[in-house]
This record gives sequence, structure tokens and C-alpha cells, in this order.
Amino acid sequence: RLGATGRGRWAFHWPLEYPEVFSGTGPRGRAGFDAIIGNPPFLGKNGILALGGRALRDWLKRVHEGAHGNADYCAHFLRRAAALLGGHGTLGLITTNTICQGDTRATALRPLIRDGAVIYDATRSRAWPGAASVSVSIVHMALGRARASTTGARLDGAPARAINSRLRPGPERPDPARLTENQGQSFQGTIVLGMGFVLTPREREELIQRDARNAECVQPLIGGEEINSSPTLSFRRYVINFGDMSLQQAARWPELLAIVRRAVKPERDALRDNADGRRRKRLWWQFGRRTPALQRAKRAAARVLVAPIVCKHLCFAFQPTDRVFSHKLYVFPFASDSRFAVLQSRIHERWARLLSSTLETRLNYSASDCFETFPFPEPPRLVDDGPLAAAGETLYRARAAYMIESGRGLTKTYNALKDPAQQDARLVALRELHVALDRAVLSAYGWSELTPPPFTTPRGAAQARALEAYTDALTDRLFALNARRVALARRSV
Repeated sequence: RLGATGRGRWAFHWPLEYPEVFSGTGPRGRAGFDAIIGNPPFLGKNGILALGGRALRDWLKRVHEGAHGNADYCAHFLRRAAALLGGHGTLGLITTNTICQGDTRATALRPLIRDGAVIYDATRSRAWPGAASVSVSIVHMALGRARASTTGARLDGAPARAINSRLRPGPERPDPARLTENQGQSFQGTIVLGMGFVLTPREREELIQRDARNAECVQPLIGGEEINSSPTLSFRRYVINFGDMSLQQAARWPELLAIVRRAVKPERDALRDNADGRRRKRLWWQFGRRTPALQRAKRAAARVLVAPIVCKHLCFAFQPTDRVFSHKLYVFPFASDSRFAVLQSRIHERWARLLSSTLETRLNYSASDCFETFPFPEPPRLVDDGPLAAAGETLYRARAAYMIESGRGLTKTYNALKDPAQQDARLVALRELHVALDRAVLSAYGWSELTPPPFTTPRGAAQARALEAYTDALTDRLFALNARRVALARRSV
């Protein structure tokens, strides 16, 4: 068994304990175990660093070719188990439910399948039966000659023609590529780095009363929490923003500079003495990370779309450009209702949930993985006076009205929308608008024969299977469309 128990750590020398396995002198005359089962420790990147520091992380990357430093620890246990099988045998491990996502998938399941292993049984998500509030995945794999003894695949207890590294039914597919047309269209918000920059509305008002010029360098600040929870999608804080001014220029607002000098500079002075730390110490009156590309995009747009990076429900919302967007938001310089319609549709949500990772039970949206690779409908379908834009505007207005009337933010609104027991007439109408939006997006792709499922959490096995079948058909088409767009871009170069 691979793993650790209690508070101690195992010090176990495999070749000394099992010399016949490693020398190939056992009864089967080959190196390697026949089967390995295990429940590895659940540690993310930070947990690995806490356990063994950078030395452990770097060693794992060297031992397992192609491994990522962001991968969960269990990915390395899968790789180690496969190596100890000597090229032939089976393994079964309980893993984090991120095993099929992001860098963790790329470190373990993808290279193992590429090298010939097959997943013959898997459970994608199962609540841990103990006290810990986590969900786990269970993966069974066969290597080499052991593959012949597996009789079909089973995913979540149901037969599957195959299981790929995303723990989806179907053959392994190449990862989608980033599309040229989506480059420079998504930005992570600003890393302010210093709570001393942040002001309450009252503090801002007092500063402006003393000197009206202070309003020039104080802007609204909005982040993921406000977008998720505010019924009006409104900000609650302000931030002192000197942009890329020199210290001499910032001194034209002496009261604001004094606040930053007192509340931010001591923290900056304590930063590490590396290149990034030295820059932030030297420019202590500026935000921690400059975002010139985002600033240029904001200036060119009448409004922008934003989405919280970590969210229970993937939601997009329009925002004015006169504010600072925190690093907990992605910003998209789109003012059109048609772009909102596509991104808010479950077509994009299915793609995002497949390609992004999760943080606990929430989606951890990654624009590089699921926006830059996402093939939008052709530009003529995205015009401002087309049916797609009309569906987007209708839903957005109705959703905004419901949120204000009910006093619910986006998270609570979508909690209610997804709950089939909630039958308030306004919620029923919103669900119908979401389904109509999905139909409009499918039509824009030319896929009207696909029928979007009800806009609620599936009830029972039949609805769950129908959702899975719809998702599989949809993602197959998106993968194929991504590949066609990439091929077309290469031919045009």
C-alpha cells in the first residue's frame, strides 16, 4: 500500500524490502508488483511545499517526466504505482477529485494513458465517508498484459466504451489548443498588494471633503465576492490608485500618499529580496502588479464583462470601466449582449467545467484553459442586432430585475434556479429564458438538433444520464471545432 498513517512518515526502502520484485528473480521472473492499491495523502501544491519544501517538489518533477509543480501529491503516487508495476499489472487508488483536471491530470492520467495504460473502472466524485468534508475520485488502471484481463470499462458504475484522462466516457483526445482570435481578450484583475490602499465609503467621503482633488486618485474597487453576492452587482470599497505615476507625481496628492506611506510601505519593505520583491519595494505607492494591457482594453470599451475566478456557479456580469477590478476577477473587454449570451450559456459552462479545475466544491475558472481555447460561433452570428444578442439582453435584464426584487446575489439566485424544488413563478420564467438562451447559442453554431436539458440539477438517474449524453455530444463538437479552427489558422499563416 502506498500512503502514510497517523502523524508519522513512512521511511520505506522498496528495493530492500522486495528485492525479488525489483530484480526480476521472483516466481514470475519479471520486475514489478502485480497489483497496488492505496489511499495517498491529500496534499495540494502548498501541502507538498509544507511537507518537504521546494526540494521535494523539484525532486518529484525530476522523477516523473513532464510533471507540473502545481499537481496534487496523489498524481505522483499514481505515477509511482505505475512504475512499481514494472509495465504490467493493475492499480487502484483513491485520489483527490482534481485528478482529472488541470495540471494534476497532465501529471498523472494523461501521460499514463499516452504510454498505454487503460482506465477500466473509475468513480468521478464520491463524498468521503469520514469527518472530512471532501469529495474523492477512485481510479483503477491496467498496464501491459494486465489490460487483456479487463472486460470493458465502467464509469460511475455504468458501462462505458472507454474512459479518458478527464474521466469522461470516450477515447482520449488531444488537449484543445488556444485560438488566435481569443488572444488578448481576457485579463486577470489587478493585484493591489496592500490593504492600506483600500478605503471605506466613509473614509473616501472624508478625504474628498477635505480636498476635492483626492477624488481624482480614489476609485471603486470590486472583486469576486461582490459580484457573487451583491443583488445590484455593486462595489462596497474604494482604493487609492496612483496608476504608474512616479513618486514625484503622486506627491501632488499628499494626504493620499501619506496614507499609503504609513499603511503600505512597511509591508512592502518586508518583502523577499528577489526581483519581484525589489520592484514592489521600490514602487511602494503603486499596486503590486501593473496591468497596462487591461487598462488599454478598459479605455477602448464602453463596458466590460467580468466573472469571478472562484465560484459555485459560472456567472458573467457587465461592469462600468471606471473601477479597479481585483485579481479575484477575470475581465473580458466585451460590451455586446451576444458575447454575454455565449459565455453565460451552458455550452460554455460545460466546456469550462471540463477544462478548468475545482477548488473544494467550487469552479476555479482558468481563462487560459477554457476561454482562450473556446471556439465562439462565427462572427456574423455575434452581431448586435441578431437573435443571439436578443436572447442575451432578455436574460440579462430579467436576471437583474429578479436579483433586485429578491435581494439575492448571483450565487443565491443560481442556487434557487438549480433547485428543482423551487417553483416560484419568477424562477420558472428565468429557467425558461436560460433554456431559450442555450437554444439560441446552439442555433448560432448550427447545432439546433441538440436539445438543452432542463435548467435544474438532475433528478434521478435518467436525468443524470441524459445530461451526460448531452454534455458528451456537445463537448465532442466543441473539440472538433477547436481543431478545425487551429488547422485553419495554421493554413493561413
